Amino acid sequence: MGETIQTLPQEAMHESLFLSGSLALDLVNTEIIVRDKKRDMLSSTAALARWWDEACEQHPDDCHFVVLEKPINWNTNLLLEVKMLRTVLRTLYTCLIEQQSLDEDTFEYLNRILALGYPALHKTTAQSVKPVIRLRDPQQGAIILPIALSALHLFTTKDQQRLHVCKNERCILFFYDTTRSGTRQWCSLSCMHRSRSFHNYHKNNVATHA
Repeated sequence: MGETIQTLPQEAMHESLFLSGSLALDLVNTEIIVRDKKRDMLSSTAALARWWDEACEQHPDDCHFVVLEKPINWNTNLLLEVKMLRTVLRTLYTCLIEQQSLDEDTFEYLNRILALGYPALHKTTAQSVKPVIRLRDPQQGAIILPIALSALHLFTTKDQQRLHVCKNERCILFFYDTTRSGTRQWCSLSCMHRSRSFHNYHKNNVATHA
C-alpha cells in the first residue's frame, strides 16, 4: 500500500538543491557532498515529497505542465523510479560535459518515460486553452515525466556548452550557466568562496612547511 504523506511546512531542504536553473538538473543535485561525504537528499518517500513540493515552487511551469488527475502516491517504487532517472541523467550530463559518447540505451530509457504522456489542450477560460501533457496512466509518470520533459528541453533547446559541473573539487553539483559572458564556473558564490579558501589554506600550509 502506498504511503500517505502530508507535506506540511518542514525544515528547508539543503540550500544548494535549487541553484541549477533546471528541474532535471535539480534532481541530479539531490546528491551532494557534505563534509567530504556524499549525501542523498532523497533518503525516503517523505524527503522525496518535500523535495517535489519545493521543486514545483521553483519550476511551476515544468511541474504543472503535466496534468495530474489523482494525488501522487508516495511509495517506495516511485522513489526507486526517481533515483533511477537521477542516475541516468547524471550519466548523460557527465557525457555531454566531458564530450564522451552517449549511450543509446539511456536515451531509450528517457524515451520510455516520455511515452507515458501525450500532448493535449486544457481549457482555462470560456475562450482560451493552453497546451498540457496528460498521463496515459493517472499514477505512472507523475513525477518522472515532468523531469524527463525538462531534460528534453535542456538537450534540445539549450546551449550544451553552458552545462557545467561546479569547479570546486569538493562539489558534484551541475548547473546551467545563464550569465551573459558564459564564464560561470561555480554552482554558487558560497561554493566559490569555499573553494578559494581551501586552495589558499593548502597553498599557505605548503609554503609554511617548505
